[in-house]
Amino acid sequence: TKVNAGVNGFITNESGEAVEGATITAGTATTTTDEFGYFKISNTQFSKTIGFIQVSKTGYFTGYSSFSPVAGKETFTRLKLIPKTIAGTVDSDAGGTASIAGGATVTLPANAVVVAASNSAYSGTVNIAAHWFDPADMTTTSLTMPGNLTGVDSAGHLNVLQTFGMLAVELTGSSGELLQIAAGKKASLHFPLPSSLQSTAPVYIPLWYFDETKGVWKQEGHAVKSGNSY
Repeated sequence: TKVNAGVNGFITNESGEAVEGATITAGTATTTTDEFGYFKISNTQFSKTIGFIQVSKTGYFTGYSSFSPVAGKETFTRLKLIPKTIAGTVDSDAGGTASIAGGATVTLPANAVVVAASNSAYSGTVNIAAHWFDPADMTTTSLTMPGNLTGVDSAGHLNVLQTFGMLAVELTGSSGELLQIAAGKKASLHFPLPSSLQSTAPVYIPLWYFDETKGVWKQEGHAVKSGNSY
């Protein structure tokens, strides 16, 4: 079910500085932020269950902010963009590990990536841009994470979630081309657990990925606690 509604708000960087010229997409409407990082989109269609905006700006991970649209009304939102920082590089033929600020890691096995546009095998340097969202600092994480803490489980039910950590990861080749994990291969993701969450963190938890076309988290797979990490 669709509703006609609007959305407006401010886009900043991690330091709270306005991001000018960011592209905002909401439904079928598109606009850009002004010198104050402000944008406004009126009278566009959203899903009645959950609406969202997509925010694109060179040098940053694509941002997403989800909300509950109200027919005929405008929703206000704020979003902080995360710089797309290269955490490490690995050779595609050998594989390797990139270490991320905060203690998270991303490990790629050998011969595990393909060119996203063509699904053809890739050989060469893999640049791993990554960011760890600290679950102990929800003041920051709630303004930088994609969407919000709602997700659709494997049974199709909408849930309110608690996070024990998130990772944004993007793989690019030596010419800047987007890469992805090859069919049949698996990356290994290591999520550190802050000390404040270690005593309450379950041994076994579901994993979720952010659906960029629906604006909601979806359940896929699981994670196992090992020491002070997942």
